Amino acid sequence: MEPKTLAELQLGPHHRPTGFTRHYYGYADGSRVEVPPPVSLRIVQYEGDEPRAYLFYCDHSGEEMTDTIHDSIDEAMDQAEAEFGVQRHEWDLLE
Repeated sequence: MEPKTLAELQLGPHHRPTGFTRHYYGYADGSRVEVPPPVSLRIVQYEGDEPRAYLFYCDHSGEEMTDTIHDSIDEAMDQAEAEFGVQRHEWDLLE
């Protein structure tokens, strides 16, 4: 099932990672590598999983690299602010 995109944002040069959260790819051998900084963010919901929202961290082609799950859209926006300094007025709201 494809998620419904509620909001999206292209990160600009002023959206620098704050270090508030770090994301890693984990491998079967126990090693891990830090996920590179995203180019864009999307807030999505899956049908039947509301009101929870996922914050997708996307690469240059728009593919999801990793995500975080939140109890609401507002909490997902708070996470983006904590990680990249994204302000609420910067989001393109699609809903």
